[in-house]
Amino acid sequence: MRYIKKMKKTLTILISVVIFLAIFLIEWYTHIHSDDYHYTLLGISLDTHYKHYMTWSGRVVADYISTLLLYLNSRIIYSISIATAVLSFCLFIAKTPSGSFKWNKNDNIIIPLVFLTYWIANPNIGETIFWVVGSANYHWTNLFVAAWIYGISYTLQNNDKKIRILMVIISLLAGCSNESVAPFVIRLSLLVICYDFWKRKSVDINKVIYTFMAVVGACILILAPGNFIRAKETPVWLGKSFLEKIVFHFTERLSGHLAMICISYVVLALLALIAVISARKGTPVSRKRIYATYLMIAIAVGTSFIMFISPSYPDRVVNGTLMFLLFAVSFLGHGILETADRRNLLKINIVTFLCLATFLWSYSLMYSAYTRVYVQDKVRMKIIADEIAKNQESFPIPEFYFSKLQNSGGHFGLFHAPNLYGRYFGAKEIFKTIVKFDYSVMYSGQKGVLDDHTRYYTNQSGDFMLVSAKPLEGEMAITVNGNKVSYMLETFTKATVNDEYWYYKKIPAGLFDAVNIVK
Repeated sequence: MRYIKKMKKTLTILISVVIFLAIFLIEWYTHIHSDDYHYTLLGISLDTHYKHYMTWSGRVVADYISTLLLYLNSRIIYSISIATAVLSFCLFIAKTPSGSFKWNKNDNIIIPLVFLTYWIANPNIGETIFWVVGSANYHWTNLFVAAWIYGISYTLQNNDKKIRILMVIISLLAGCSNESVAPFVIRLSLLVICYDFWKRKSVDINKVIYTFMAVVGACILILAPGNFIRAKETPVWLGKSFLEKIVFHFTERLSGHLAMICISYVVLALLALIAVISARKGTPVSRKRIYATYLMIAIAVGTSFIMFISPSYPDRVVNGTLMFLLFAVSFLGHGILETADRRNLLKINIVTFLCLATFLWSYSLMYSAYTRVYVQDKVRMKIIADEIAKNQESFPIPEFYFSKLQNSGGHFGLFHAPNLYGRYFGAKEIFKTIVKFDYSVMYSGQKGVLDDHTRYYTNQSGDFMLVSAKPLEGEMAITVNGNKVSYMLETFTKATVNDEYWYYKKIPAGLFDAVNIVK
């Protein structure tokens, strides 16, 4: 029996390692991009961050995390820290129902179920995890909330009356998380106090302190002068009445955003079905787990409803809503596994397997796309270096091109500020040019010269590209695996970058032999 228990503990560690490596690997192939350049330039000076707080944003916690990581300027640090943050996030959610980080027999089911649901139901995983600034705003802050909920659960379940310094700090960080979640941290804090008073007709001082610190954190976040200055940039929204904002949010934005995390509803529905069947067979899930599940679902809905106040509601904000649905999955999953019906274990394993199958498909697409974009960045960096060497102050670089992903939220943010890119690399402005094909072959493929003004690039995967100093026309004759194929140049996908003409075509995969233009 001890041997079996030890093997199960080892499996839990192995699952954790796999989760860590899955995130680490994708992040390793993700370079800094979008607002990363802005926050790199912002630096970690207290004076700079104070000015940023007073004129732009109240997210002091997220802003300092992102600037600190970017200041360290290390791909290995980015990858380790973000992978650790994701693993910790999943562990806090999976371990909250038990109120302890000690090994639990349900860990090998609940931990992977939480992680897999988080991955496949995430509406914008590219911006909430695989983007330093985005992860700081929408994952790290939610990590503090998840840690706080775990801490509160531990406090309640163990009747802990001690004032834990770590919980005091986490309460402050959770309150200062992000605008959609912070109000519900306060509501949960007040609910805990009310529950304490209703149950025992008294309230422990540690819970009051945790609530107070959460309120302080939320005030720092929401009442920042920069928020009000920034709000003035949306006069049309400010001009809408309270009722107009509610109507617009509920009719134009809410349904679409809630639909983005529909896979989490499917997982919850399957678990609910298992719970109903179990109850009909005389082994119901405990009321405590059911009530906790309802509470988490209610808060998840609330985090979406409350965004009617905001002039913008980007996809990545729904990450907070998803977090509470993951807590619901965890509570309900634990409740089902705690019943006397052993067949429930098999049923939840089937749900987890379905999530795993979807994850493997999604991950393979993401790995392929990110490894190619990683090489595309090398092409971009070479263009920047070449143009700066020629003393060019303003020039374009190609936009990143992502191959097929599970959903549009799989790629990282493609925001591009020409002045920020220019400032970062020592130019005046660096624009982006839309390129609707994968040009990574320019760096990683076989290279050759077609004529005095045209170069070609190809690989055994079937990517073929021409780069010419002047427009091309006619027919391309290409020999692959000894077989000749011909394509009219007008059928190639085209782009123009720095007065060069790029042409791309997908050709048969295999060993490239020769190419020439047939006039």
